[in-house]
Amino acid sequence: MTDGRLHVGFVLSSLSGGGAERSTLRLAQSLIARGHRTDLVIPRFAGDYRAAIPGGMRVRRARIPGTDRQLLQAVQRSEVQVEAMTVNPFGAARTWLVLSRKYPGIPVIRGSGLRSIYPYAHFLSRYIREVRPQVLVSALPGPNAVAVCAAGLTERAVPVVVTVWNNVAADYAPEWLAASRTLYPLADAVVAVSRGVAESVRRSLGVDAERVRTIHSPIPASGIRRLARAEVTHPWFADGAPPVVLCVGREAPQKDHPTLVEAFGLARREVDSRLVILGKLSAPYRARLKSLAQSHGVEGDLGFVDFDENPYRYMRRAGLLALSSRWEGLPGVILEALACGTPVVSTDAPYGPREILGRWGNLPPVGDAPALARALVATLRGARPTEEALRARAADFSEEKAADAYLALFEKLVRGHGR
Repeated sequence: MTDGRLHVGFVLSSLSGGGAERSTLRLAQSLIARGHRTDLVIPRFAGDYRAAIPGGMRVRRARIPGTDRQLLQAVQRSEVQVEAMTVNPFGAARTWLVLSRKYPGIPVIRGSGLRSIYPYAHFLSRYIREVRPQVLVSALPGPNAVAVCAAGLTERAVPVVVTVWNNVAADYAPEWLAASRTLYPLADAVVAVSRGVAESVRRSLGVDAERVRTIHSPIPASGIRRLARAEVTHPWFADGAPPVVLCVGREAPQKDHPTLVEAFGLARREVDSRLVILGKLSAPYRARLKSLAQSHGVEGDLGFVDFDENPYRYMRRAGLLALSSRWEGLPGVILEALACGTPVVSTDAPYGPREILGRWGNLPPVGDAPALARALVATLRGARPTEEALRARAADFSEEKAADAYLALFEKLVRGHGR
């Protein structure tokens, strides 16, 4: 770090369309813009994100079956460099022996989901030895566990920062809770995306308070507003059409779409409006939501839009963004909507929505469809802050502030590493 520039390796499991993956790539983009060197170390080169991978980033992928060839071709046409690294099955087997002895406190590491730790940790340890990054940053339970294990395999050759994006007690499966309780305290730092998540990490995983930092998700407000100007062909978003209640989120019990559909059914009796759910939803799940909408007499007012790397063009034209989650971390979709000047109604899910919205949005209780319906009606009828106030609130979570905080942490860890 003699010239002030860092070399940071970011660890993900895939490029699936989740908020943690998007925010991790945003952070990498901010570092690249400041002249730092970044790698993306990823075993399975597949997923929905293409444009989100920043130019100037180097991707180190495993040479294994399952590579998304269309994604590979799309990335190779950009400024992203992709290098395949071979995974030695015998090395992965040796890794299993070493890790099972080194971390005997993970009794469930033999579980199906945790088996992927061994080949990935072998792959990542090879990357650490050959490329020698100065800091390793991981996101989500699997990559977090892998990063700590790989650092252990290399005698802690690099400081590790694991990032936590969700309510640990509610979101982590029992086997991942057990693994995380053993491994996260060994990380050099744990970054939580909200104060509530930080408390969850300390309480549920036993990580010392001095190792836990709260750094909010980076939100590139100006870039979001630029993308939000893109055209939308869906007729429900046309000028003069009834206002759209927009929900952006994946298919998961956490997101509790059924409660939103029920609440919309109640709200629709009072306000002419439509509900659109944008995200990757299976055909059976859509059919289930359609059936629920039919039982409330609003099947004709429920629509779906497939995953889109640019959801902001829909947000800008929506009457409001609705989030009906049972739990969260710091939902980036709320911040993105605020950056578009779009009002938000969100359940008061632990954690994150209250930390973002406060007086800038409506926070009905989790799982309470009538309360959610009342919030939708009030917001659609005009009980909401101005667009300028919403955009100003989004600026409090800017990517510049997040990048500053991460860089300060990285520099501290690099200076103190090995002492």
